[in-house]
Amino acid sequence: MTSDAVPQRRTPGFGTLTYARSRLYLGMTGVGTVVLMAIGVLAFDIPATAFANATEHSLARALIDVGLVFAMTVLLLFPFDLLGGVRLVRHRTGAVRWLLAWGRGVLLQWLVWMGAAAALLTAARMAGTMGTLAVFIAVQLLLAVFRGRFARLIASFTVHPPSSAFVQAAERAGLEVQHLLVVDSPDEGFVGGWSGLLPRTLVVPRRWEQLPPHALASQLARRALVAERGAHWRGAVGAIVWNTVGFLIVQQLTGTTPATAAGLITLAAGMTLWAFLGVLLLPTPSRAAVYAADTAVAARMGAEAVRVGIERLDQWQDDEPTRSPIIERIFHPVPARTHRLANLTSGGASGLKPWHTHHLARHALWLGWGSFSLVSRAVHCNVGRPALWAMLPGD
Repeated sequence: MTSDAVPQRRTPGFGTLTYARSRLYLGMTGVGTVVLMAIGVLAFDIPATAFANATEHSLARALIDVGLVFAMTVLLLFPFDLLGGVRLVRHRTGAVRWLLAWGRGVLLQWLVWMGAAAALLTAARMAGTMGTLAVFIAVQLLLAVFRGRFARLIASFTVHPPSSAFVQAAERAGLEVQHLLVVDSPDEGFVGGWSGLLPRTLVVPRRWEQLPPHALASQLARRALVAERGAHWRGAVGAIVWNTVGFLIVQQLTGTTPATAAGLITLAAGMTLWAFLGVLLLPTPSRAAVYAADTAVAARMGAEAVRVGIERLDQWQDDEPTRSPIIERIFHPVPARTHRLANLTSGGASGLKPWHTHHLARHALWLGWGSFSLVSRAVHCNVGRPALWAMLPGD
């Protein structure tokens, strides 16, 4: 497909609500539910009364307790996942097929949680505070470095050799084609991204072959620029710093450590609240990086190519041309396309600077898997959509 015309597509919602607004309200309900649950866990000190709270209990017993709680949270999120993956999607794959994909994704998340829990329990018992902190940072680094591989494991993407369209677009964008990993995603909202702190593998959806050649080249150039100018690295590292600060604050405020089952569950509740704070605060610097990237790639590839890419990718994601300022400020780390296009034509941003942190908000959600946060899968952009759990929608 080489036409610049944006195809018309059905956008199911609830009643008179648009697709995007229906998903937003679903995400608000899901996030609100897990936040209230976390507050209740902490306010009533449920972990201390319901689970082992002594280091004399074996590591195995503590992990069994924690594993059961993690399984219960999967069931808690299931109704929201079902709505977000079966009802509020443009292309429905069928309940059975979705359930198999969802089961694969939640099983992998449970395994990541259990691996992190085992590592933190062991470190807290054997290496003290500094050792536990080092392990927590290491877990996040592993999630960041292997983000592309995790995305493929969660969603079972099929890999394809780059087509001639990708090869030509990569040449125009100044990107080496061997860095491209072209995957066939079942979710049209998948936009991929760099895997690793120091970007070497760029995951891109095969669907992008449908973009006009100049728009495809601009999208690849955009990702090359955020890598070259350090914005991707700063976004990932900034997310690690954000989560690590929360890890320390939660332990200080609750007076607990991840040395017991009760301590781990307390930590999970506290980090869920910290992630919610991040959902409110981190979109602002994330939007600034999006605007800066738009301007930077327009200077290299031309504003028209950037415009077409913005419009088409938004159609494949939220399909919400404009939003009120307060809705965007609180809930959306990627600005509405009318705001991005207005900024592009007005020269409101001057390109990527050393302080821009690309996708800070969404890196923090993905890396939140290492702190057992429930918010990462309840937000509106990826609830019920396993293909977007590791690589969330973006610009």
